[in-house]
Amino acid sequence: MKISSSQLNELYTNQKLNTYQIAQKLNCCQATVWKRLVRFNIKRRTPYELNSNVPQKNKLIEYYLNKKLSTWKIEKRYGFSRGTVHRKLKEYGIGTRDLATSNIVNKRKDFSSNLIEKAYLIGFRIGDLGVRKIWPNSKTITVASGSTIKEQIELIKSLFKEYGKVKIKTARNKKINIWVALNESFIFLLSKEIPPWIEKNEKLFLSFLAGFTDAEGNIGIYNKQAVFQIGNYNKNILSFICNNLNKLGIVCNGPYESDTSKYFSPEGYGHSQNYFQIRVNRKDSLLKLFNLLRQYIKHKNKIKALKKAEKNIINRNIKYDNR
Repeated sequence: MKISSSQLNELYTNQKLNTYQIAQKLNCCQATVWKRLVRFNIKRRTPYELNSNVPQKNKLIEYYLNKKLSTWKIEKRYGFSRGTVHRKLKEYGIGTRDLATSNIVNKRKDFSSNLIEKAYLIGFRIGDLGVRKIWPNSKTITVASGSTIKEQIELIKSLFKEYGKVKIKTARNKKINIWVALNESFIFLLSKEIPPWIEKNEKLFLSFLAGFTDAEGNIGIYNKQAVFQIGNYNKNILSFICNNLNKLGIVCNGPYESDTSKYFSPEGYGHSQNYFQIRVNRKDSLLKLFNLLRQYIKHKNKIKALKKAEKNIINRNIKYDNR
């Protein structure tokens, strides 16, 4: 059987005919066509090369990596079979997702790694946030909280909305619950311990204090006098804050212990441990504290309270000639 190299190249390479079609056209067997391809050193195609319904690499990266679509959804939306998608993922060197990653539906962003922001979030987390992994192998960090104060919920939303999906739901008792799904760059929020690096830098400590204050602190006017106080069941954290405030020249007193064993919340919940408080009462210490905290505090109500307390001290200083 006489078949020229140019003839076979035209049929196989240019016209994209398969070996069966060429054999039929030339009235020979398929084995003859294969032998001539080898003899003429014509590059053979892969079994799937002429399949028009195969996703290109850039499309597969867009669908599978960027849009996080499953192979099922790629098949349903774009018509590529799951088998083809799996085969091309391997061929293109695109790593397939594990089960935990595959279950992530909404887009998530890594934490900024800004230490000021990190210190604030740690303070706020210890004060008011429940943080957990649903299961050990999960790649989702879940942040949750509840409050009847809408400004508190707005603050939590503003802290995390650029990083993950936020869900908010109001219960029958008017309590507003909020959940946020974050990626593993927020794993530092799982711990309730204060990392040593916070104490080594004044700005980081103040940012941590602002976060804890926004969660648990109280800035108010009692008996016509401004006061700053924080209450919590963790005596060690309050001692840490009080000691570091005193190091900054801000006179802080406490922690004071209160017996709360007989106290029950309106929902009927009791307390298994006592409550502690720290306070700053002196006018000069309060003014210094407010001046340091104002650039880090984010809670709308706390900002208003700080300004009101500051005004109270200034008016008292004027009235009593700074006594």
